[in-house]
Amino acid sequence: MSNINPGAGRFISKDEADQFKGAYQERKKQQQIPQEDTVRSEFFGSDNLHQILDQPGCIGIRVYHAKRRESVNGNEHLVPRVVLVGIDKNGREILELTDPVEAGMKDMPSGREGQLADGPICPPECNP
Repeated sequence: MSNINPGAGRFISKDEADQFKGAYQERKKQQQIPQEDTVRSEFFGSDNLHQILDQPGCIGIRVYHAKRRESVNGNEHLVPRVVLVGIDKNGREILELTDPVEAGMKDMPSGREGQLADGPICPPECNP
């Protein structure tokens, strides 16, 4: 049986989440990347997430880990990023977004690609 299903993943406690994030932060310290240059998170708005999740047949989102050379706080280095893409029940990627058409007609491709990236990163876009 496949683990690709609408209930995949689990919610974790704050303590477990802090351990996950702390291990990442510690690794960056060992690599001597200044804390102000260490990317801790990336934000994606609900409108864009809904565009992926509302696709016909979409049961979830796959998150790809990625890196790209970028400038953070004026210092250039490889920045961890993520790429999000909708997945159907067979684990296949939904690579083109569709736009709903008038009632009674089938959804038609919009011509827009459906992989989401380039959310604001923290730092500098962090909690106060």
